[in-house]
Amino acid sequence: MKVCGKILNVQNDVITVRVQADAQNWCLDHRARTVELRLDDGRSITAEQRRKIYATIRDIAEWMGDTPDAVKVYFKWSFCGDEEHESFSLSNVDRETATAFLTYLIDFCIQNGVPCSDPLWDRCEDVERYMYACVMTRTCCITGKKNAQIHHAFTRVGMGRNRNEICHIGMTVVPLAPDIHTMLHYSGGEAEFYEKHHIVPIALTEKMCKHLHLGRIPAS
Repeated sequence: MKVCGKILNVQNDVITVRVQADAQNWCLDHRARTVELRLDDGRSITAEQRRKIYATIRDIAEWMGDTPDAVKVYFKWSFCGDEEHESFSLSNVDRETATAFLTYLIDFCIQNGVPCSDPLWDRCEDVERYMYACVMTRTCCITGKKNAQIHHAFTRVGMGRNRNEICHIGMTVVPLAPDIHTMLHYSGGEAEFYEKHHIVPIALTEKMCKHLHLGRIPAS
């Protein structure tokens, strides 16, 4: 059994570690007497990153009808080719590469509508990249549903302003499914809603507005 914990104290050759309750119960049930420790040096992939990566790989594998091992091999190969990155192992890769690889997997899930066991906003580490992918594919950043509505954050486009005639460049938006969009309007506070779901509105660029056919594009 693999578990994560927090080091509470180090004194001579004794290290005190706090682990989750299920790990304690497992040790008691199996009368475990020895452990293998992997100490985090602050640079290598974290256990949480590894968990998110493997969970996403399992979701993709189930969607593709393939094995997680085969999917892992393919996506590592694809990532290294697309990003011109050298081969790596998920056992000791650096955190920056782990974040980039996780983002690569999440992008694939968004673009292809892969159903995932956890909300992708809870898995992503590059929130801006996640929001960009959701906006460009009109995917709800909360539920993952397609054909999301583009909600303009902290403003009321459409109330006294024709959304087809104004320029949207620079406005911050969030892609939301219709039911979530309605929920937001009645939530009582946008900032609290975004904080609860770990999302950040993203500013529209000219490229995004053209892709989404939003409003008027100023002449160059």
